[in-house]
Amino acid sequence: MKTIIINRNRNYFKPIIIIAFMLFILYFLVFKFLRNPSEYIYFLLPTKNSVIVFSIVGIITSILVIYLLISNIFGKDFFLKIDEKGIFNGFFLYKNKHIKWEEIRDIKIIRYNYNNYIGIFLKKTTNNEKGINFLYFKINEISMGTPYLISSGYLNCTFEELSSIILKNWNYYK
Repeated sequence: MKTIIINRNRNYFKPIIIIAFMLFILYFLVFKFLRNPSEYIYFLLPTKNSVIVFSIVGIITSILVIYLLISNIFGKDFFLKIDEKGIFNGFFLYKNKHIKWEEIRDIKIIRYNYNNYIGIFLKKTTNNEKGINFLYFKINEISMGTPYLISSGYLNCTFEELSSIILKNWNYYK
């Protein structure tokens, strides 16, 4: 089995547009909503306190999205490596980025919300994550059956190429 490395897609147009949009939202939340909350009272936000809470939640969410996108653009370990030892996915938010073939119970193609994913089902799944990663791990595990998902959206290949490579290597290992 030879080592296959699939690098990330170098098209940064979408992330930069999203970062610009989030900075625009951040500007309005800080300099408009928080400075004058009484001007933005309407039937969805009926009090000044609800406008302030909405603004604070929006600011935290915007900062989190900007952080994730910037770390994705400037991160150095963002690639997918498939070799005789297993699968290394640098895009995982989790601590366990390397999954050994011995740990895998099954690999399936999952279609969820009109998106294709490759789901890696482990023999024993433990959630050792902290903070937002703990929540992200649990949501993926409940909604899709496994927290370890691979998508071709951020890779420099199509989903068909990715699925054939991973499934061929999985069948070779089995």
